[in-house]
Formats: sequence, structure tokens, C-alpha cells
Amino acid sequence: MKPIHILPFCLLCVGCHSASFHYSIAETDLSDDFVIILHGLRGKSSSFLKLEQALLAQGYNVCRVDYPSTQYDVQTLADRAIGEAIRRCERAGSDTLYFVAHSLGAILARHFLQENDLSRLGRIVFICPPNHGTELIDRFAWCRLFRKVNGPAGMQLSASPDGLVASLEIPDYPFAVVMSARSINPLASAFIPGRDDGRVSMESAKLTGMRDFVLVQAHHHNSMRKQETIRQVIHLLERGEFERTDCIAPQVR
Repeated sequence: MKPIHILPFCLLCVGCHSASFHYSIAETDLSDDFVIILHGLRGKSSSFLKLEQALLAQGYNVCRVDYPSTQYDVQTLADRAIGEAIRRCERAGSDTLYFVAHSLGAILARHFLQENDLSRLGRIVFICPPNHGTELIDRFAWCRLFRKVNGPAGMQLSASPDGLVASLEIPDYPFAVVMSARSINPLASAFIPGRDDGRVSMESAKLTGMRDFVLVQAHHHNSMRKQETIRQVIHLLERGEFERTDCIAPQVR
């Protein structure tokens, strides 16, 4: 295999992924509010165990969703992963539903909520969301190995104006964005314009209508584990805004 064919694989082949749909529900007696947590491309919900414990301590029930992110397209993943998570939360007696979604998970949430009305929808936090896609997908779409590694949904994260991400409507529900401030992959960053976290550019994470925007000292793949992220997520769910330390005023494109 020629080196040029190995390069796209090295850029995005990070982490493992769930082989099936799985739902882990952790409950507390303090409220009937549920937070649905969605991981990103090739992610696992176990990356959010620290956040789950913090949410439980604050009185939120939690549903962590594992889904086979490289096996289906965005539409199928959104319907199956989120639809079933909501049904399980409802059977558990949910009242208000909140969402915390990382990377691809944010696109699944946006797609699902665009197609489905939830009467008791609470605040939403998107972590490192490719709200305008990622240029890496367009740059290496020619490579069959790259397409296989990312799967149908990953390839839909194109930054093209004709792509699925660009077709999503501006959310009409309260949401905010946590974005990681650094990259540990200079190779991938070389193909992303402007400042980025190794997968998503700062500008792509921003979106018209967001209630708040905050940077955390993390990279794309560990942002959900950082105490600063966890603190900001809980502050947003509780109060509708992030703590103002180290925040950047929202700017959208």
C-alpha cells in the first residue's frame, strides 16, 4: 500500500466504536428529568461516565446511548438511537429531556429534533460539534479506506454546501456549544482552516442561535472527560448559560 493511501486512515482512525445499539440508564430519586448522552464517531458512551456521575449528583437521571456509528447513515442512527432512548426514558417516568451530544452525536440530535417535536425538551449542550461539517471529509473522500473507516454517517459530515449538515435547519430550541481549544494531531489540523481541535474547526462548531459558547483546554477526543467540560455542562443545564471564566463571546457564521 502506498503511503498516500495510509495518510487518510491515520488522520481519523482514533478510538473504537460500539457494534450495536445499547442504552444504559442510571436513575436518581431526586427528579424526573433525564439527560440523554450521545457519543461521536467511533466513540463509546463509557467516555461519559464522569459526566454521568456528576449529573446524578445534581439530581438528573441519565441515559447513555451506544450506537454503531460507522454502520449506518445519520438518518438511521438518529431515528434508532435517539428514538429508542426517548422511549426508554419515558417508560422510566421522564419529565423534561435534556441532551448532551459530542461531535457526530450533535448532528444526530439536530437531525432528530428537526424531524420530531418533543413537548418537554430542555436545554442541550453540543460538545465539539461539526455544525458546518469538517473539511477532512471532503479532502479525503476519494480514498476507499477513509470512507470505510468513517462509514456512511461519518462521510455525511462533509463541509460541502450541498451536504447533509448544511441542509439542517437552525435549531429553534435552547442549545449551547462547548468546544475544545487544542489539537494533538497537527497532521489532521493541516487540512482544517483556522483554529481547530484536530477534527473540527472553531468556526464550524459555532452556530446561529446558540445561547452560549465556551472553550475548554482539551482536544476533540478527551473533551467530554475534562472536569471543566463537566462543570460547564452542568452549569448550562441548570442556569441556561456557561460560567463566564475563559469564555468567548458567541460569534456565528
